[in-house]
Amino acid sequence: MKKILLLFALAFSLSVSAQHLTIPGTDVQYRLNSEDWRYVRTFQHPNGGDVYLYAYTGHVVVDAEGDTVLPFLRIHVIKNYDGDIYGLAYERYEAQPYQSLDEYSKGPGLPSSGGLGYIGAYTNPSDHKDYQFYMTYFSSKRTFVEFRLETTRDTFEEMEFEFKDILNSFK
Repeated sequence: MKKILLLFALAFSLSVSAQHLTIPGTDVQYRLNSEDWRYVRTFQHPNGGDVYLYAYTGHVVVDAEGDTVLPFLRIHVIKNYDGDIYGLAYERYEAQPYQSLDEYSKGPGLPSSGGLGYIGAYTNPSDHKDYQFYMTYFSSKRTFVEFRLETTRDTFEEMEFEFKDILNSFK
């Protein structure tokens, strides 16, 4: 019942233009443009925690090969994690290695309490495409969060304004 209410609340809040949303289990808020981002679903991550998935539907994004790309936002929420931010970031890196293009501890996508942010890139072995992303890690109220915005590397520049708009809305 709790998840049904949460899904209803997420769907309702997205119907209001540019509303600040709170990441479940935290006091961290961010903003999505409701006309361009759509809630897709919530699922449990195999290693623990809930994952909230959104897709960008503002306009068709096409990569250099002519394929339609679906940029996404993934929020992985982990309660009662036994490690720290760096341990979580390293665990996630081991699960999916990537090249760090930039690392920061203050700035876009991090609440005022801080955290760890990356701009990263990797090649997906299944489709052989290069991907680029913003990924931040932070904690609030004993809940750890991985916040990730991703698209193909050749469409990253096109999506960067959208991504930065969301990351800069954190409070």
